[in-house]
Amino acid sequence: MRPVTFTHTTTVPAPPEQVFEAITDPLRMALWLPSARAVEAPEGPLRVGSRIRVVYDARDTEIEVVDLNPPKVFGWAERVGRRQWRTFFRLEFAGSSTKLTVTQVWNPPSLLAWLKVRFRPSRNVPARLGTMVQNLRTVMAR
Repeated sequence: MRPVTFTHTTTVPAPPEQVFEAITDPLRMALWLPSARAVEAPEGPLRVGSRIRVVYDARDTEIEVVDLNPPKVFGWAERVGRRQWRTFFRLEFAGSSTKLTVTQVWNPPSLLAWLKVRFRPSRNVPARLGTMVQNLRTVMAR
């Protein structure tokens, strides 16, 4: 099956450097990732290949940094759990704010998997992306 892409674009009232710092800081990730309870990452700065463990309410996962270009691009691929999902953040200067585009790319393993994501309200990816961005705005306001 072809990859399915979900995209959410908004403006965050902070400079790109500050937004990039918030999305790449493992200690702050649990504050803006929906349903995340804890985030564990290796010591030191993130780099391509870094693995981060995320504990959600209903599952645990491990994400691997696959794209890192400060302060413009950050991306990860899930390596445990939802292996077919990748998440990318693109940040652009917008005056005193940041234009933020969050894209999730999913490679459905089957038609049944595609139908579940498409029609189950609990798997509403656009709503989840909106929640993620709203949580990030709250973190930036602190």
